[in-house]
Amino acid sequence: MATANTLERIVSVDYKSKIQPIVSVCIWGEGLENLCEPKGVTIDNSTGDIYVADSGNNCVKVFDCNGKIVFKFGDEEGEGKMNGPTGIAICRDRILITQRNDCILNYHVNGEFISRIGKPGRGALEFDFLRGLTFDESNGEVYICDSDNNRIQILSKELTYKTQFGRYNLKFPVDVKLTKQFIYILDRSNRCLHLYDYNLILHKSIISKFLDKLQMNYPWFFCIDNSNNILTTNFTSHYICIFNPQLEFTHKISKAYPTGITVDNRGRVIVVCDGGPHHLNIY
Repeated sequence: MATANTLERIVSVDYKSKIQPIVSVCIWGEGLENLCEPKGVTIDNSTGDIYVADSGNNCVKVFDCNGKIVFKFGDEEGEGKMNGPTGIAICRDRILITQRNDCILNYHVNGEFISRIGKPGRGALEFDFLRGLTFDESNGEVYICDSDNNRIQILSKELTYKTQFGRYNLKFPVDVKLTKQFIYILDRSNRCLHLYDYNLILHKSIISKFLDKLQMNYPWFFCIDNSNNILTTNFTSHYICIFNPQLEFTHKISKAYPTGITVDNRGRVIVVCDGGPHHLNIY
């Protein structure tokens, strides 16, 4: 069994090699290949395609694994019209997108609109300042960061309301991810990472001694790789923070205005940046 020091060394060597992106595409603009205020990013692991929430252009853009544009989608009118897409998550053939108008859009991965869920408010299936979301791939349930309501809402596979949690511990949760053991929640205002068990009981809150030192005052999204390392974007301090499975800081990658982040099955880091050049970068 590897020791904590061994794990930290492996993680540090791996991510320290990712200094410059191997692919960097999409400067600011409205063209098909360009991005404007990109926020969330996710991977379709069945194809390797990269889906970007192109918030300023009110659409989702899809790139292949090498960063080449494939297509974009987002209805211009009607219930499927996008309004500042932010968080984005894929499970099998479905893709869910959170928006700044506090509703969620349900699309097929081929860009076909299916349904619209939710409205502004504080009740069930009502939201205030939507951010990240994720699927439980074992049962299709959806976990949603209802940020200004200081809670996580859980929806069923059919996208009906199931339950909520976190109201007394969370203060502006911005992203959520799942492992077999825990529900991880990134809490922007409390500057910490909360770990809940699947009984929705708070297991612990990690307030890293590095958060203040690293000026991690505006985290956007995070991801968990296949080895349970955690990568968090820090928008205003211009870097990606990397923590090992023991939740100890190991390394950072400098990147201007990073927002969405994910890691593909090959261990490549995919990050989008909303500021300066609006880029999709692959490390």
